[in-house]
Amino acid sequence: MSDTTLAATVNHSTGSYPVKVGWGIIEELGNIVTDMGYAGPVYIISDSNVMNPYGRQVQWALQKSGIKAHSFVFPAGEQSKNQNSANEIYRWLVERKAERRHLIIAVGGGVVGDLAGYVAATFLRGVPFIQIPTSMASMVDASIGGKVAVNLPQGKNLIGAFYQPKAVIADVSALQSLGKRELSEGWAEAIKHGFIVDKELVDLFEENAQALMDLEPELSTDIIRRSMAIKANIVSQDEKETLGLRILLNYGHTVGHALEASTEYGRFMHGEGVSVGMVAASKIAHHLGLIDEDLVQRHIDILNQYNLPIKADNINMNAFNSAMALDKKSLSGKNQWVLLDSIGNAIVRHDVPPEIVENVVSELIN
Repeated sequence: MSDTTLAATVNHSTGSYPVKVGWGIIEELGNIVTDMGYAGPVYIISDSNVMNPYGRQVQWALQKSGIKAHSFVFPAGEQSKNQNSANEIYRWLVERKAERRHLIIAVGGGVVGDLAGYVAATFLRGVPFIQIPTSMASMVDASIGGKVAVNLPQGKNLIGAFYQPKAVIADVSALQSLGKRELSEGWAEAIKHGFIVDKELVDLFEENAQALMDLEPELSTDIIRRSMAIKANIVSQDEKETLGLRILLNYGHTVGHALEASTEYGRFMHGEGVSVGMVAASKIAHHLGLIDEDLVQRHIDILNQYNLPIKADNINMNAFNSAMALDKKSLSGKNQWVLLDSIGNAIVRHDVPPEIVENVVSELIN
């Protein structure tokens, strides 16, 4: 019998793992973990926003299958994604005599997945872990592909590794607890997937904004499954961003990450920064003659439907420019820009004139 929850399989240099998506799937977590060969104990890492009630649901689902589960909860927010938090988790794992054959489970949004994954990658030189994303953004983006990291004051995700999970399990029903802002910023990452590789997905976002913002179960699950499959397919082909394919997933991220860093990760949610970044990228592409004004406007219109920002005010421009200069996609000191040359087709350009970037940035960010 086919597994109706299997959205995709990610293939990587040392194996593969399933990406499972469903409404209420977390109730089967104990069986899933047991079928993977893990008997416990399990170490749940979550944050103060997610642990109650969702982390407790994960714990209960494990325990009803006889799997002992411990939990570590850290203060919610990007400000916790640092080496100090990782050190606290290391000490907690040592106190519980965690072993390399035990399992870490990340339960939460992108911050939880990044931090818990970073700990899993480095504790005892590598402990297996599972991603259970509970935010829209972490489902469609951050949980898939093995990028794990912590931040430095100078920039986001500057210390990290490629470390693949053993599974990604997304229970779409968990999104019911999110506010509209959190839903919107997550849809931004899924909209991005449409812009870079899937024109039909963009059409669906354009035509179904109200139903998706209302989290209609069947439609939302299908769209999330489709978006996660896009991410899984890309990272399977280019695990460590060496072939010029995975970098396409960074559409909107050059400006987006700079906005987050320049406001000390306290003002813009990740998807909100990416939203402004996608508008900036579309305008840069238009200045280069790659796309027409209609596609720029289509960006703006769709993002507006999801209440996403298209500009940013009151930004420290010195901090913003410094953050852009530290962009991880830079090559020989120059930003690599992910741009569109048509809807559903992204390219990378290394030759964007600085004056075009300056003009677009000055139009959108001040």
